[in-house]
Amino acid sequence: MLLRKIGLILIVIVCSLQAIDLQDVSKNALKEHKLILLSVESENCRYCEKMNKEVFTPTKYAAKISTQYVQKIVNIQDIKLPKNLKVQYYPTNFILDPKDMSIVDEFVGYTKADDFLSLLDLVYEQEVQN
Repeated sequence: MLLRKIGLILIVIVCSLQAIDLQDVSKNALKEHKLILLSVESENCRYCEKMNKEVFTPTKYAAKISTQYVQKIVNIQDIKLPKNLKVQYYPTNFILDPKDMSIVDEFVGYTKADDFLSLLDLVYEQEVQN
């Protein structure tokens, strides 16, 4: 019984830390005048791994993304998402407004690097103009 309570407390602490982490991402994005790119993955997801390897890891793409976005990659098994963020398929990439964490856009599934960056540019340009 005691071990069960300790386990529940640890789960609550881990979930709380993730929530705080998203708040930190929002603060950084506001300070840097950027949008948030929240990438949600799942364990054993081959398309998540492919997206990481081909889009998020190469320096030339990561540097480009970081000029307009503060990116946070999370594993769905490690975080409790806010209620407004619904994920059915992986990977799912949310573009969030750092002011209120509302969804600006979302992209589901694997996307080639150049196409993904073009989509990010388009969303950023539309949001900056508004």
